[in-house]
Amino acid sequence: MARFKHWLGSAGLAALLGAMPMVALAQDNPEGRESIGRGWPVSPDPNDFEYVGAQGGVGIFFQSSRYAPDPQIEIAAATNGAVPEGIAPLERDIFNSDDFYLDRELWSDPRYFRCNAGLPLENMWGGLADQYVLIGDTPPETGAWGHCDRDYPRESIVSPYGFSTAREHFEALRDEAAARGTLGTPSAEDLEEWHAYYVRRPLETWFYMRINQISTILSLLTPQYQQRAVQEFYHYVHNSAWNWPGTYCWPEGFMRRNALFGGESNIQIITTPNLVQFASAGVDNTIYQVHLDREFNLEGATPRLGEDVPRWLGESVGFWDGDALIFWTSNVQGWTSHGVIEFSNAIQSIEIVSPERNEDGQMTGLMHELIFYDAQAFVEPLRLYREYTRQREVTEGNPFVISQCLQSQFPVDGRPSLITAGESIEIVVPDYFNRPWAQIWERFFEDGMERPRENSDLFGF
Repeated sequence: MARFKHWLGSAGLAALLGAMPMVALAQDNPEGRESIGRGWPVSPDPNDFEYVGAQGGVGIFFQSSRYAPDPQIEIAAATNGAVPEGIAPLERDIFNSDDFYLDRELWSDPRYFRCNAGLPLENMWGGLADQYVLIGDTPPETGAWGHCDRDYPRESIVSPYGFSTAREHFEALRDEAAARGTLGTPSAEDLEEWHAYYVRRPLETWFYMRINQISTILSLLTPQYQQRAVQEFYHYVHNSAWNWPGTYCWPEGFMRRNALFGGESNIQIITTPNLVQFASAGVDNTIYQVHLDREFNLEGATPRLGEDVPRWLGESVGFWDGDALIFWTSNVQGWTSHGVIEFSNAIQSIEIVSPERNEDGQMTGLMHELIFYDAQAFVEPLRLYREYTRQREVTEGNPFVISQCLQSQFPVDGRPSLITAGESIEIVVPDYFNRPWAQIWERFFEDGMERPRENSDLFGF
């Protein structure tokens, strides 16, 4: 079973996190039994894989990685128009194509993306302040190559469980807990033990888009969402048009809490017999609640608790299986998380949060397993693991701070531009429920392209 073996090189961040136990990338199941739908180990361990590239930089970009001891490093197989030794480049790729829509038959070949991972394409023009610029002297044709011999396997990203829907998965786990006699509410003392602030451990996942070939990620998506992903990467490469939701203070969305730099890097958890609340704050606030022992209304577009209107972070119902919290989230607003992949209104998740304890039985952290179901966007359910270190009690230190994003950048000529107080600009307000980032790209950069007509579902509206 794979084990984590990469440690922080940043003394300041390591001091913040405290000592991290060496644990297997899997959850413990009650009484050591193998569950039908949770806790199966991930193999191989994503922390054993080198970055695909092409990327480089200092500070925040490598702060959470194995490169932290020496972050001033360039990870590229070839730069400035050169081609890696032994690689036969495609005549047409995302860097020299004038219309990516015409290239669909090439998208499955890693060389179409010059063997790059997703995050590097996002930053090839220097999207992060401390990021090397690797687009070359005559961009975009001189964009850098990643390593074609590096990739994280697709079979380790898809869910290993044999369920086709989140409902089926949730009900199977609940039936399993009931049959085992572990279904029920923990004691008040055990619930209070969860009250704390937690910090996410800097361990690699496929969702960070640093160890994956883009073509492998595309193989997880339906044709419509493959096109949406390639559209995003194309405009990063050709136009440095990174129209991230957070740039414009738009909602961060459901999947952003799993992203590298955003979402739940630090999280507060409060538990009661009827409700568990998770809260974190960054560019936006990520606050969601798990309603215990309630049932979804199954009438409508997706299972829900409230009105038949999608919510940015969805709605969740759950139960306790011993000391593990298991919950099902549905009724989510389709959106994106920059540099990753879009998801639809159909997305649902099953999440299992289990405590980690030291030899004395004290709670030291959490293991969080997530399985995503989205038949519109994903060809198979996907799985993700995260880990958290217990940082401090809710009664210690600063109280929880609610964030407020004040917009200072606006899409001018298709790119984010800093507008200072007192300036006047003319902008076109997008339809926020129909891929506003794509509306900007299509208006300013896709004139003359042969764009296929997508299904006009307006994200479910």
